[in-house]
Amino acid sequence: MMRLPLDLASLLRHAAREHGDQEVITVDASGQGHRSNWATLERRARTWAQAWQRLGLPAGSTVAVLGWHAQGLLEAVLGTAACGLKALTLNPRQFPEQLIHAVNRCQAQALVVDPMMLPLVEAMQLQMPSVAHYLQFGGPEALPQRSELQTLMDSASLLGFDDPDWRWPPVDEHQPALLSFTATSSGWPRGVPTSHRAAMLQAMAAALPDAYALSRGDTVMPLLPISHSGGWALCLCAALVGARLVLVPPGLPATKLAQCMAQEGVTMAAGPPNIWQALLDALDAGAPWPMHMERAAVGAAAFPPLLLERLRQWPGLKLLHTWGMNEVAPPALVAHDAMLRAGLDGRLPQGRAVFGVEVALADDALRSLPRDGSTEGQLLVRGPWVLDAYVGEAKSPLVRLDGRKDEAGWLPTGDIARISPAGVVTITDRRKDLIRCGGEWISAQQLEAIALLHPAVLEAAVIARHDAELGERPLLIVVLRPGVEAPDADTLLALYTDRVPDWQRPTGALPVPELPRLHTGEVDKRDLRALIEALLD
Repeated sequence: MMRLPLDLASLLRHAAREHGDQEVITVDASGQGHRSNWATLERRARTWAQAWQRLGLPAGSTVAVLGWHAQGLLEAVLGTAACGLKALTLNPRQFPEQLIHAVNRCQAQALVVDPMMLPLVEAMQLQMPSVAHYLQFGGPEALPQRSELQTLMDSASLLGFDDPDWRWPPVDEHQPALLSFTATSSGWPRGVPTSHRAAMLQAMAAALPDAYALSRGDTVMPLLPISHSGGWALCLCAALVGARLVLVPPGLPATKLAQCMAQEGVTMAAGPPNIWQALLDALDAGAPWPMHMERAAVGAAAFPPLLLERLRQWPGLKLLHTWGMNEVAPPALVAHDAMLRAGLDGRLPQGRAVFGVEVALADDALRSLPRDGSTEGQLLVRGPWVLDAYVGEAKSPLVRLDGRKDEAGWLPTGDIARISPAGVVTITDRRKDLIRCGGEWISAQQLEAIALLHPAVLEAAVIARHDAELGERPLLIVVLRPGVEAPDADTLLALYTDRVPDWQRPTGALPVPELPRLHTGEVDKRDLRALIEALLD
């Protein structure tokens, strides 16, 4: 058989050649749609690749991209990755220090930025010595009269030349194409590389009938930014099958989002619970009804029961609950509407693994546990697009199940789960100390370390509490030092000002006499959550 590489350039060529007339629509902040198509997107991605060659970036270099959800961002990311460079998709919601860490860890040589985020990049530049080229999306008229960035260029001028004889260069399908950074339970975010082959295989699996079930007849709307693995993964699926793609900006009012869905005939959309909650509120208030909607994918660690009941009232709508993580691009687990029934403990399942993702349960000694629907253990995954090493880290996070060295390792997800005999996974708790808020991760240990800066705080623990809109929000629990004046909740929460983004701040602070402990001496977060739930409810 032919040994042709599975690379992103082949995906772009396919989308342009077979589905070139299918629309790619970018919605602006006013709700107005700007129309393009897959053929134009591929051509503009080609100009990005040629621009990097003219600037002299060697193969394998990293280009960082910082911005929100727009066609220009998608063109830059795909054009960069497809030509043999690595596209680092920076998350605009992360703190500046985290963005600087990501750029430096990957030694990015160029950075592309939205105009609205240019002041942030100017403030960061002295701490990013590897970056030699700065580009701003848009034309020369959008450039500031004065900038701290000596090498700042506008993208329109740089992309103004397309050699019709230029061809996508050959690349190794195992070479990293996309880089993203994920939150950790402690320390700095960690870089997750995705190879050309991994991205292509994941897109193929995600488009299958038991996953997103996409086809050329669909109009797809990702409700996550390109910087999120769930955002770029759905865009690749749309290119693969030739679906129409509708890109919306973050923070678009729910009324305009509903209007856009209705006008563009969106058939499938995927996003976190808070966006679906806001959309349903807008529809209840009289926003235009998206009559063509067929499938709604809710991506989260847990499906809020109230949201599930509200979406079930949408006539003819098929529901999907998808689970994944940066290290295992979503959808890794999928639960269809009929599967979304609570167990005896009231928990909704996360679903079955899609093709290419294998799941297993293990005890603390990494011995296999049965799929009997009741035994709980740590959830392990493996597959051709599952991470095997973080960027810049020599030690692999993979573990050996049952001590077997004759097979590939497994990635611990940090979740506690059970698996039914039919393969349905239900996550019941987590080992990793992270909180899932509106599709993003928050490090509990980082918030705990900040609380300990107050002299009256002896111990601190941060746990997740259910939130109807965002899925989960952090709550701070503290043990105060004896004999000192007790600070009130507002004083403790003020510690987070300018230290973390507002959306990461705890929603409250509660004092307790002591924290429950495991036999190892660590805080027993499971018992603590149960204690707080009983106390507050």
